[in-house]
Amino acid sequence: MYDFQRQHPIAAVSRAVTMIRANLITILIFLFIGAQSESFSFLIMIGGGFALLMVSGVLDWWRFLFKVEEGEMHIKRGIFVRQDIYLTKDRVQVIDISSGVIQRMFGLVKIDIQTAGATSRAAMIEAVPLETATIIKQKLSKNGGDEDNESDEVSSQTQSHVYGLPNKDLLVAASTSGRFGIALSVLGTLFSQVEPAIRESNMFEYIFSLLPAQTDTFLIASIIIVFIIIAWLISFFSTLFMYGDFSLEIKKDELIISRGIFEKKRITVPYKRIQALYVTEGILRQPMGFCSVHIHSAGYGDEQGSGSIVLFPLIRRDKVEALLEKVVPHYNIKLEGIKPPARAIRRYIFRSAALLTLITGILYLLLPLLAWIWLLPLLSVLWGWLKYRDAAIGWDEHNVIISDRTLSKTIAIVKKDRIQDSSVSASWIQRFRHLSNAEIHVASGDHGSSFSVIDIEESDAESYLNAFNSNMLVERNVPAAYGKKRDSVMLPDW
Repeated sequence: MYDFQRQHPIAAVSRAVTMIRANLITILIFLFIGAQSESFSFLIMIGGGFALLMVSGVLDWWRFLFKVEEGEMHIKRGIFVRQDIYLTKDRVQVIDISSGVIQRMFGLVKIDIQTAGATSRAAMIEAVPLETATIIKQKLSKNGGDEDNESDEVSSQTQSHVYGLPNKDLLVAASTSGRFGIALSVLGTLFSQVEPAIRESNMFEYIFSLLPAQTDTFLIASIIIVFIIIAWLISFFSTLFMYGDFSLEIKKDELIISRGIFEKKRITVPYKRIQALYVTEGILRQPMGFCSVHIHSAGYGDEQGSGSIVLFPLIRRDKVEALLEKVVPHYNIKLEGIKPPARAIRRYIFRSAALLTLITGILYLLLPLLAWIWLLPLLSVLWGWLKYRDAAIGWDEHNVIISDRTLSKTIAIVKKDRIQDSSVSASWIQRFRHLSNAEIHVASGDHGSSFSVIDIEESDAESYLNAFNSNMLVERNVPAAYGKKRDSVMLPDW
């Protein structure tokens, strides 16, 4: 592969489809408005937009050239502004091979060469034969592509273990996916854009005439229920297609994660690139005893720049320890954790419930709302108490474990040598109450990631900070009334 090559011509179509998918909401809005309009010029504009996407896809394919030689990949791309991208073997962290519907129709794959920076999104080859992708991966591998490496690969494959996701667990994962909230927000945004056109077409009046009970409250409730059902269906099927045919393969030096029904994705994660492991328990999954396991990688970045990778999409909580022992045994640890003091409960509840209670009160006074609306502030009080209950931090000479909750409960396990930055902060109100926040940052994708716990005892925060840098000891006179009694918990608590 010492001469420049082009991708398969189908890459032009794949590129156009990628751009359409990235602007899907805008396109749907224009199509809906265009369907209500009889303007010929508007239809020409819509057709011209699709034609422009196809032309740009063809030009992008024609201007995209790549070659690999002596452990270096050289990519030339750009329609108007020419880019020359050089990726050397020592910079490459992760090489992913995936195949979407279009690629599989022609027996092709997509290869994504990732570094620790944002350049990884530019080093993507949309459509090449699997043999070419395999050669590229071998030549850019840290171990090279020689025969000894191949024999080592065969040896590691014979010792590898593969874990799959049972169909019943896949259905539970799809039914309780956190994508429901995302789908609901997208539907809300889409509805806000097309609602004026719907109102002008008298569609509301037609639907309203079909309802058995013609009241405003019933109409609003019906619309909300329909939105929830549609959002849940979108969440269900998107998760089903994303994690169908899931497998986790454990090798000597790396993990290989394969998933996807329509778009097959294969992610290779070297153990040395794992920066943190965290387990999330969603608000729907936690009562059922299920959770999901994730890892952060410094060498992985998706389109959003995130380095978070789903290690296992759904597993029973009481089986997490066994999974970690088999997959990442160096993260299967337990520590004694410290909880925020009891006097911090009011702060957790106030932050969670104050604004919503104020808004509810104003709306209740201005609008003819039922008294049931006050269930929302009560739920926010419960949410604040849950956030307090789940907050904890523990550490030793090698590890830090942080338990926290936003909507989902998260337990993060981080090795000290993977921490990029550790900080302790306190507002003036916290200083008055002798409370502090502790936060750690790890390398992940393009922007990094962080885990934090708020309103812990000031003396505990100082001990935590001192544990990271013995040369920067922090000593203060903390009143004897504070820090005397600690509420401890075992972390993680599965």
